[in-house]
Amino acid sequence: MEHAHDLIIRNATVYDGTGAPGIRADIAIDADRITETGTVRGRAAIEIDAHGLAAAPGFIDVHSHDDFHVLTEPDVTHNVLQGITTVIVGNCGFGAAPAAAAQVQMRAIQEVGREFEPWEGYAGYLETVDANPPSLNVAALVGHHTVRRAAMGGVGKRPPTPDELASMRRMVAEGMEAGAVGMSTGLVYEPGRYSDTTEVVALAEEVAARNGIYVSHMRNEGDGLLDAVRETIGIGESAGCGVEISHHKAVGKGNWGKVARSLEMIEAAQARGADVTADQYPYTARSTMLFALVQNGTFGSGSGGAMGRSSPDEVLLCSVPGAPELEGRTLQSFVEEWDLPGEDAANRLLSERGNDVLVAAFGMDEGDVRMVMAHPSTMIGTDGLDRGSRPHPRAWGTYPRILGKYVRDEGILALEDAVWRMTGFPAKKFGLRDRGVIRAGAFADIVLFDPATVADRATFEDPRHGPTGMPHVIVNGQFVVRDGRHTHARAGTALRRDPA
Repeated sequence: MEHAHDLIIRNATVYDGTGAPGIRADIAIDADRITETGTVRGRAAIEIDAHGLAAAPGFIDVHSHDDFHVLTEPDVTHNVLQGITTVIVGNCGFGAAPAAAAQVQMRAIQEVGREFEPWEGYAGYLETVDANPPSLNVAALVGHHTVRRAAMGGVGKRPPTPDELASMRRMVAEGMEAGAVGMSTGLVYEPGRYSDTTEVVALAEEVAARNGIYVSHMRNEGDGLLDAVRETIGIGESAGCGVEISHHKAVGKGNWGKVARSLEMIEAAQARGADVTADQYPYTARSTMLFALVQNGTFGSGSGGAMGRSSPDEVLLCSVPGAPELEGRTLQSFVEEWDLPGEDAANRLLSERGNDVLVAAFGMDEGDVRMVMAHPSTMIGTDGLDRGSRPHPRAWGTYPRILGKYVRDEGILALEDAVWRMTGFPAKKFGLRDRGVIRAGAFADIVLFDPATVADRATFEDPRHGPTGMPHVIVNGQFVVRDGRHTHARAGTALRRDPA
């Protein structure tokens, strides 16, 4: 029998990524595109009966740190199993190019193997991804830390010289011309923390000139949250580009509730015509480098500085290179073992184990998480760091946690709204043409899940588990997850910004 299509998904409840309610429909796929929706006649080489399942566009992780991971572990299992079909890498200022500076900058997060030829700019990085395709698609942000480190020959605890700033501008321009979707900063980390607003605006102008967006891990998520939001929005307005506030939150008990004001500030900017949005992961703990928490005063007296306050018993070791037996312990356990205050215990850990220790640190309010999630400015990102034996569970569980806990169980979001925030919304914001929607002509990135049973299984105690209730994931027309199992298909590609 001659087959009319390569693949037909039948009888699914289709949430098309526009925010529209789900409708019962079939989806036909040929090669890497959706070719028909509705009632599809004829047969296909492969047919899936999706009765009882929802079909959504593949999830777009707007806040990924898998820049090197997509090359060294191309299955990217922690993402693919939870329905992610596209990652946007280069967040928090940690960019992939130039390669030599990126290797130094990202050492605590991940390293790239020697089997890859070093690339100079973002054109080289994206070409390397295309030549070594992972299981999902990869779009990139230019990382401010990396270009600053390259231009200034290191950390540079000072403003750049005019020549150094010109060099940084050229690197940002190269990335944007190569197809990067924007530029990110991480203004609590080295070396970005030594940058002033003027420097960032100058670089964001290169982004604006090429229709990209400015993405920021802001200068303060604690006492200074509102000033940081004001600065971030102002950078976008001064440069003339859209803004994405990364992992929108308020850290430290004294700051709980401030997100009500930061959300109002986003609304006011939008009312002025500014393109300001945010993203979020659905947890009350963040994950970062222990060194950065110490450097920003998290364990000292007072409110905890730019990264907010966490007590030693709220800090869990995720990755300790060379000493995996320490992973899973709290900082409080070292406070007690060594009879030291929290900051002194953290400093001793760093002196003994180096600055590449990664931790999960609690300090956010569940009510704030729900408030940010419900706001129409918010899309979803994992901010996942799958390193060490006890990574933050967001690396494995973000999207099923939203769909199970916050959609089905708590009703914080309607299902069609949650899908929009995971698909069509980020595709529109980041300029990813023909992604994030289910319609004829769009790329065939699709996730099938059971709204009644989908749930995350990743916990802080045992994080490396994919979800339940999410049997199939398709990237560019190929199954990368079928019946809950990774197929190891290398179906992904590098994505480049739509210049329109």
